[in-house]
Order: sequence, then C-alpha cells, then structure tokens
Amino acid sequence: MGEPLLPKEFAQLERFVDKWDLPDINARYRERLASSMEDMQEFNDAIVACAEDIKAYLDGISFEDYSDADRRLARLMFSFSIVAQSVQIYKQPAVPDAGRRMFDAVVEPKI
Repeated sequence: MGEPLLPKEFAQLERFVDKWDLPDINARYRERLASSMEDMQEFNDAIVACAEDIKAYLDGISFEDYSDADRRLARLMFSFSIVAQSVQIYKQPAVPDAGRRMFDAVVEPKI
C-alpha cells in the first residue's frame, strides 16, 4: 500500500485533492473560475473547519521534511486562499468589475 494522499489527521479532506491539489496560483485561479459556488463553498467550509489544525501541523514540520502528503495538504491550503476570496468576499468566482482581465504569476515557490 502506498502513502496516503494526506496526513491521517486530515483524511476527511482527501475528496478535494483531485480538484484542488494544483501546482501553482495560475492553475488554482483557473480552477476557481471554472468551479461552481456550491463546490467552492463545500471546499471552503471543510478547510475552515480544520484550518488552525492544518497550520499547527504544517508549522510543526520543517519544510525540507515535508512528505508528499504534507505537500498536498499545503497545496490545498494555497487553493483555499484563492477559493476563500470568492466564497467569503466576492460571492462569485470572478473578481467583480474586473472584466476579462487576468494575470499570470511567474514566480512562486515549488512545493
């Protein structure tokens, strides 16, 4: 049997890995734009329920010692930071009054 998708303490979040474990901010933003508010609300609520525990868990490990499961968990939190804007602030996937403007981030740490 292989390594679990996420640390066992956060196994309840595994259902979000396929959709939200994305490599960079550009992919996360594109997924946000392509997602329904219902899907994002579900992801947002699941992360909010354990965000403090996730932070404490990841802060307790040196970045160099992250397992693949830890990296996936961190990338879920990165996705949460993109999704939370839509759910908690904008109430829609796109930024209001931004028209078709997009940006691509070119520098982001790889995890």
